[in-house]
Amino acid sequence: METNTDELKKFLESKISSLKKELEYYEYLLSLVESGYAPVRGNKGSIDSIKNRRGEIVAEVYFTPPIAKIVMRRKLSLHRAYLNALSKILEDSKATDKIDYNIVFDNDAIKEIAISNVKEDLTLNKIKTAIQVILDRASS
Repeated sequence: METNTDELKKFLESKISSLKKELEYYEYLLSLVESGYAPVRGNKGSIDSIKNRRGEIVAEVYFTPPIAKIVMRRKLSLHRAYLNALSKILEDSKATDKIDYNIVFDNDAIKEIAISNVKEDLTLNKIKTAIQVILDRASS
């Protein structure tokens, strides 16, 4: 009887984990819709910006598929917690979306983030939204 209980417990834990991931995905899609998601079409480049809550432009996003560059408008030193969050987001995207990235620093201030192998608009918007949250909190 204990074996069946263990198997049931493992199944339920796996199902809960799967549903949490699905919920996160839908919450992310909702945040895209709420932020005015505009898909990027074709191979032409695009320029976008990342703003903080006060409406100030914190960074500019240059995207020419498959390369994206996020360039800071001013020097911004990130605390270790923000750098860890940024690295985790980019590493997760590296694993799932097969991107590659490079974070460029000027002394201790972040200067730009270069991302290559961005094949889908959704990938770029997911990264941009996550970075926007981090930069907004760091610049406040």
